[in-house]
Amino acid sequence: MYRDLMLAALTYPDATPDPAIRNGVALARQLGGLMTLLTVKVDIPALGNAFADAVFGFEKLAQHEEARSAARAQAEANAARLAAEQFGEPMRCVTVTASMQLQAEVVAVAARTHDIVLSPVGPSVIASREMAEAVLFGSGRPVLVYPEEMAPREGDGVGSVLVAWDGGASAARAVSDSLPILKRAAKVEVFAALDEKPAVKRGGAEDLLRRLETHGVRATLEERPASGERIGALLADRVSETSPDFLVMGAFGHARFREFILGGATRAILDAPPCPVLLSH
Repeated sequence: MYRDLMLAALTYPDATPDPAIRNGVALARQLGGLMTLLTVKVDIPALGNAFADAVFGFEKLAQHEEARSAARAQAEANAARLAAEQFGEPMRCVTVTASMQLQAEVVAVAARTHDIVLSPVGPSVIASREMAEAVLFGSGRPVLVYPEEMAPREGDGVGSVLVAWDGGASAARAVSDSLPILKRAAKVEVFAALDEKPAVKRGGAEDLLRRLETHGVRATLEERPASGERIGALLADRVSETSPDFLVMGAFGHARFREFILGGATRAILDAPPCPVLLSH
């Protein structure tokens, strides 16, 4: 199991909704270990222009917004505690303060001392996608992105897991990072899109099955010809067919000038995860 999980929640300009926090606590219960709720309070610096502040009241507005952010952080902590009590999940709450521009980076730094980071993604908090990207590419830790609104699986166990395999380094890292999930799963399937990438040939994932077997994970292999389709579309089809509890995949992207250039499949998952998805880079 993961011994040390982190669930990140934002407070400004939008707050992470209660259902997303509750779903994160339910996922932490499935995965085991202690969960830390990290809430981020916003710090709005003074304008530094006495005349403009006197005319427009920027200082009072900043104080009001900071107080609203702090109140949201407290509400998020309360929602997490209620969910933790319901699910029997041990947890602690930590609050950090960051400027509006550095919220994602502060979360990424905090993530470095945890086993895995849970990050809800959805329309309620536009900045949640940016935060998930920052943690994924800046923390060195795996990220479990999940839809804000979803029905948590009942019980402590893990049902089925789908592993997307392309033979690359990111996929290999994702498999290693997901072993605590794979070991708890009732069913594991490795999915490979043949000839979509040069390294993926028929039978090429057999050695991955051998490796998983050494860790006590018995997996099946589904190989599907790409036939000119992109891996993202093929993977989406397989997710739709199998409805896994978790999807495991490597993430592709490069940070340049604080913007991320993402692979197509990674972008699609961060835009709208179909289920909880473990991403590693």
